This record gives sequence, C-alpha cells and structure tokens, in this order.
Amino acid sequence: MKEMKRMKTTVLIVGLSLGLTAVASGLASAQTVQTAPKYVTIDGEVVRYVPGRTIVIRGADKKEVLYTLSPTLTMPADVRVGRRVTLFTEPGEDGGTQLVSRVTITSVTPDGSVQKVTEDTRNLPSGATTKTTTITTSGRVEAYEPGKTLTITRADGSQATYIINRSSMVPSDLVIGKSISIVPTASGELVVKTITYTPVKSPR
Repeated sequence: MKEMKRMKTTVLIVGLSLGLTAVASGLASAQTVQTAPKYVTIDGEVVRYVPGRTIVIRGADKKEVLYTLSPTLTMPADVRVGRRVTLFTEPGEDGGTQLVSRVTITSVTPDGSVQKVTEDTRNLPSGATTKTTTITTSGRVEAYEPGKTLTITRADGSQATYIINRSSMVPSDLVIGKSISIVPTASGELVVKTITYTPVKSPR
C-alpha cells in the first residue's frame, strides 16, 4: 500500500510539473508575440497645417483627420491649405501613434510640367541627416527612339522630350502609347534615370 501511495504521489507531482511548464511556456510565447509595424499612406487635401506639429487632411470620403508630424520630417515648401498631398506614416516610439514621416505633393512647374515631388529625410547612425528629393513626371509615350530620346504627352496636354543614355533604366518592352512615370537624373536636365509603367484606371 505504501508503495502504491508513493507511486501515486510521484505521478501527481510529475503531472503538476508538466502542467506548470506548459503554462509558463504559453505565457512566454504570448509575451514574445509582436505585431508588425503599421505603415499607412493617406491621400487628400490639406485643411489645416501647423508646421512642425500637425496636419489635417480631408480624404475622398470628405472626412477630416488630424495627423502628427515626425520631428525628423522636412516638409516640402509648397505644402499649404488647399494643396493635394500624399502622407506616408509610420509608428512612433510608443508603437501606437502614427507619425507622418514623408510627404508627396503635386505641383506644376513654370513650363507646365505636372510633377510629383517627394522629399525624404533620413537620420544616419552617425547623427548626420540626409535629404533626398525625387521628382516624377507621368505621361503617355508619344515618340520613342531606343537609346536616344523619348517624348511623352502629359495630363495637361503638354509634351516633353527626354534624353536616354547608357545609365537610363528603360523597360525592354517600352512602346508608343504606354503610360509611364519618369524619374530624371539629379543634374536638372531632361535625362531619364528610370522609367516605370503607370497603371491605367479602367472607366467605371
């Protein structure tokens, strides 16, 4: 009898030990589960703007939403009330607040070019700050001479001719009639850096 009681006691202790181990393992697993960072893109019209602090955007649904600007954000100079912009947000240090980290605006240059200007500011580990400005022009291919020139017709009906050189990244199947977006070189000249296709919206 004593031997049976001893065996039952041993089984009970082992069972409790396994149960506690499973519970502890479950808690540890729960503690290590992390949600992926949430990155959001918002399009709309600027309703209110407090430089360095906040911006209010009215979306397609006519709702107005307040967004907090990241302390490291360098806002494009043309951002103002009534301007249409795209905001790129990322989680703040608390993991909950969405901070605006990058802003894209649509502007018209003196020569009539419709462009998207993106200004992106990054903080390097060394403490230095880098600022990159990317200008993208969209349109339909009107004329194309491989390796030499490319002419596009923009949304406003104006045309622009770009030079294609050895460093230009051009799709191999590019043909007249394609809708494209062009990023020119940083030299300020109409020289193609990259070309990407622009999706054509189907009529509703």
